Amino acid sequence: MTTGDELLLLAIRPGRRRIRIRAEDRLRFALRASELADLGLAGRIAVGPRRIEVMDSQRVEDRRLNNVLHSLGATAPPPSLKDWLRRTPRSLTTEYLSRLEDQKAVRVRRWRDPSGRTRHDILSVDLPRRQALLARLDSVVRSGSAISTADRDHTLAALVQAAGLAPAVYPGLRGITDRRRLATLVANDRLTPATAKADPAADEELAAALTTGADVLTRQLLGELSDLYADFTTGGHSLGHDLDPGSWSEGGAGSTGHHGGGHGDGGHGSW
Repeated sequence: MTTGDELLLLAIRPGRRRIRIRAEDRLRFALRASELADLGLAGRIAVGPRRIEVMDSQRVEDRRLNNVLHSLGATAPPPSLKDWLRRTPRSLTTEYLSRLEDQKAVRVRRWRDPSGRTRHDILSVDLPRRQALLARLDSVVRSGSAISTADRDHTLAALVQAAGLAPAVYPGLRGITDRRRLATLVANDRLTPATAKADPAADEELAAALTTGADVLTRQLLGELSDLYADFTTGGHSLGHDLDPGSWSEGGAGSTGHHGGGHGDGGHGSW
């Protein structure tokens, strides 16, 4: 699983009547950020103050990440972090849901509503696999520090917080303490990025230096996600303004949307 696969699996929380994807209005941007995080951890890219640099174009094992790497390398001029995240396809969450289905982490039923749009019902989720992910997240959150934890697990924790998934991961009254721990961990680790006041002339040198700076990349992703989410809450509009999941069609994937009637039993969910 990539970090994006793991992020979506954590976002899928079974309820009494439905299995739903939580915080879906933020999720696609966090999934896009997770791809950069994985490529950064693999040493393939570095994020400079003005652009994303491809440092090594050698293929990576995961097909989707390899396609992202190729797209980054083929984009001229190289994109900035801001531009790359803001161009996130509306179909991205749907694409990741299909990935989880291929990995047998979820079962999904697809159907068309009267308008012809494709809808998705999540019928089941691999709870043991999700629980194993939660255990990894707990190892970061309950340690109170990123020290002695895997870079990828720390990045996953940061993206969970940024995407507003803490209530899905640590629900209800029992989760209050862990939600606070997660928020504190991410807030304490969000130091000013090393590139904030960098000389633009030093872009290439900085990019090379950042290939080993997983913590720096995580901070950059967090900062840009925060700015992006804030933009969708200005002018009296909510974060979800113009982000109707029922209109997703980019990339040829089916769009998603909520099924108004729901299901009577607890084994089905609608999205």
